[in-house]
Amino acid sequence: MKIYTTDEEIHTNNLNFEKLGLVPTMGNLHEGHLSLIKESKKNARKTIVSIFINPLQFSPNEDYNNYPRTIESDLNKLEQINCDYVFIPKYDYAKNLHLIKAPPISRKLCGKSRPGHFDGVLTIVNKIFSIISPSFSLFGLKDYQQFLLIKHFANKNFPNIKIEGLPIIREDDGLAMSSRNNLLSKKDRKNAPFIFEKLNWIKNNRNRLSIEELITRSTEQLKKKEFKIDYLGIYNLTDLEKVSNFDNGAIIAIAAKLGKVRLIDNLIINHK
Repeated sequence: MKIYTTDEEIHTNNLNFEKLGLVPTMGNLHEGHLSLIKESKKNARKTIVSIFINPLQFSPNEDYNNYPRTIESDLNKLEQINCDYVFIPKYDYAKNLHLIKAPPISRKLCGKSRPGHFDGVLTIVNKIFSIISPSFSLFGLKDYQQFLLIKHFANKNFPNIKIEGLPIIREDDGLAMSSRNNLLSKKDRKNAPFIFEKLNWIKNNRNRLSIEELITRSTEQLKKKEFKIDYLGIYNLTDLEKVSNFDNGAIIAIAAKLGKVRLIDNLIINHK
């Protein structure tokens, strides 16, 4: 496994393979990340993983300094699954970059309470896509809004890079795998899977109750478990506008804080 730390090393070693897969990450790798890498290896001649905790996507009151940094463990995991290349830029990699303004969809859902977050995401994605020039790049669908934004951005600016989204990987109790799960207290970790339980409850009762009642009941029950809800709703799969029914497919999406940890999750309902 070859490790690169600068753009110059990438250029010098010419990674312009016929089929190069890219999996961008912020490290603290778990089975969700590894599933993306394994999928890339099935379809690519070579796979490169980037590890960079992007300061541009954290606001001043967020957890950039506390974000888990586990580079030795990450490299061991990548070695075990025979990853080909790893790109680990230095901490100041995002310095002096021109900030890309994300489109209006970025100001919904997560973007509403995290202004500028997706500007930071697209700025670093633009940089990494420009340097690595992969044939395709894989993202998990837990961050569905991020996936949509990157897909639209790539279609417009990097039409030769195919963006693919893979299903959420979950713990045995249903909690969506996340690098932030390790920050949960013992009590909060026990309650955290209730998010997925409520998403499934909404799905299973969608033909019996109105959308308003589904959301109201779920919100009340989550609050009893000490979740502080940022948003919980049912949205169009293409533009994240709220929907009045599930006829054309929808995504049930939530962001909520449990203790000091912000969790996101979703459940996609396909067309009838």
